[in-house]
Amino acid sequence: MTQVVASTETVAAVGERGGTLWVATRASRCCGGTVRLETATMPRPGRDYRRIARTPFEVFLASAAPPPAKLHVERSKRGRLDAYWNGCAWVT
Repeated sequence: MTQVVASTETVAAVGERGGTLWVATRASRCCGGTVRLETATMPRPGRDYRRIARTPFEVFLASAAPPPAKLHVERSKRGRLDAYWNGCAWVT
C-alpha cells in the first residue's frame, strides 16, 4: 500500500467530501510532455481505478504505472485537493 502524507486539515477536507480521493494521471503538453496528477472526490467515468491506500482516507488510482511509495495530498488555499507523486508534481 502507498503511504498517504496529509495534514489534519487535508484529512478533514477529504472527509467532508465523502472520505475517498480518486487520483488519475493526465498527460500535459507543457514542459516536454510531463504527466501530472488530477484529483476528484468521485470517480471519473470510463477509468479503471485500484485502491492504493486505506488510511488516513481511501485513495484509488487510475494509472497503469506502479503506485507511488508516498502520495502527498494538500489542500490549496482555494480549497482544491492537490496530490504529489512521491513528493513531486509530476509522475516519474
